[in-house]
Formats: sequence, C-alpha cells, structure tokens
Amino acid sequence: MAMTRVGVPMCVMLLLTVVASSLRTLDTVQELKDTGFGRPPPRHGYVLLVWYVRNCVDNNMRALCNPADGEYGFHYFRNKGHSGPLLPKLDRHDGCSYYTLGNLNSNRYKQAGDLPYEVRRYYNKRNKRSNMDRLLVKYCRNQNLIEEIYASAHYESTGTYLIGPPLISDLRHKETSYSPLPHLWQWIIVHTNNHSNNIM
Repeated sequence: MAMTRVGVPMCVMLLLTVVASSLRTLDTVQELKDTGFGRPPPRHGYVLLVWYVRNCVDNNMRALCNPADGEYGFHYFRNKGHSGPLLPKLDRHDGCSYYTLGNLNSNRYKQAGDLPYEVRRYYNKRNKRSNMDRLLVKYCRNQNLIEEIYASAHYESTGTYLIGPPLISDLRHKETSYSPLPHLWQWIIVHTNNHSNNIM
C-alpha cells in the first residue's frame, strides 16, 4: 500500500521515538566497563561520572549541584543527537529539563574550570577524545530532583547509556583508582566497605 505524504513524517517521528526510548540501561560496574565509556585517558567520562554521583546528588537523588545555575559548566540540553532526539521526549508540563555536563572548555563554559583536577587532568583542546564525554541529567526543578542520569560519548545514540540505580549506588560505595602501565591505562574497581570514603 502506498504511503501518503502525511504518513512519511509520522513514521520518521515514530522511529526517532523508538530510538530515543531504547537506550541501554547499565546496572553494574562491569557493564559500564564493558562499554568502554569514558576511558582510558585522555577520555574523562568515567571519572566525571564517579565524581558526579558522589558529590552532586544525595541518596534520594536530590541535586546538590544545580544544573540550572550552570554549576561546573552545566548547560541546557535540547535533546538533539546526531540523528534526531537522543533521549526520551519530556512532558513540557512536568517541570523537568535535560542538562549536560562534561564540556571542559572553560573559555566557553567558565564554570567548567571548577571541576576537580582528576576530571580535567588530561584535557587538551587539540585532542577531541579528551573532551568527548558528557553526562546528561533529567532535572526536575520544582522538586530539585535528578530523575535520570545518562552517560554519552558526545551525543551518539550508540554510545549513550542510562545509568541505573544499582550502578549509581555501586559507584558511590566503591573506591575507584587507576594505575599507569607503559602505553596502557588499567582501570581497577576496588571493593571497599568504607562507604564514607569520598575520592575525586
């Protein structure tokens, strides 16, 4: 059956909605490591994610760093990936918006310079890999609540993941370290019972 002109954009919109809503959810540290997100250096996304969940949200996912105020270089995200909407469409009446964090260019986002040294350590404006990682958060301002956290390799749908609650908890409560080897960085997750330990 021939498709009408009206039917074509409707099909495209449906496809884009399916793509945005089918992002993989990561629930374990191993799943995160398997994606290769944010590592090894000069990529910074892994360190950024660990720092963020330990310092910018509490146990109830209340925001301790205000995305709407531009803290640490946060800025509004229009939900545009390279091939259409990247994240699920928001209800404009629910008071929630998407914000992005991780652009280390402090000339463009001045407060990005407030990110800790371990996050900014390998930034080189001539090396795109050193500034390709982003965190995306769904921030509901009325409740001061972070409802969702995404990790993204510069807004590519195939490199964007929803960070599940179990993974957020694990990243908060495990010591994270890395050690240099010749031409290789080995990232190690060390289990610890000291939940109050806060690094980065």
